[in-house]
Amino acid sequence: MHIMKLSATFRIAVILFLVVCMCISAACQRNDNVTYEVTGDAESVDITLTNSTGDTEQYNDVPLPFRMDFGGHSDSDVYLYAYNRGESGSINLNVYVNGQLFKSAYSSGPYVNAVVTGAKGWNPFQ
Repeated sequence: MHIMKLSATFRIAVILFLVVCMCISAACQRNDNVTYEVTGDAESVDITLTNSTGDTEQYNDVPLPFRMDFGGHSDSDVYLYAYNRGESGSINLNVYVNGQLFKSAYSSGPYVNAVVTGAKGWNPFQ
């Protein structure tokens, strides 16, 4: 009888292990649509962001509003940074993952910056 309980417990442990492996595999293969958005009344900004492969892209002296979409964003982290190049103005940063607001940031004043960064959450049952 004791051996049967151990065997059932072992089977449950193996099943749970396989489910976790499947979930991790789904997370590694998941491709999200990520949208970076910078708005505000600053005259121009410098922008740094991570693209769909996780590489860094930089844009200088960008007029607002700014929007960039990445379909198939496989990297698990998102990063959006903006620097106000002027003596006045505000900047609003929004990062959307699959159409839902993920994170936002705001800053106002001369030569200020704002940053949004984080690991995208995932749900293998979506």
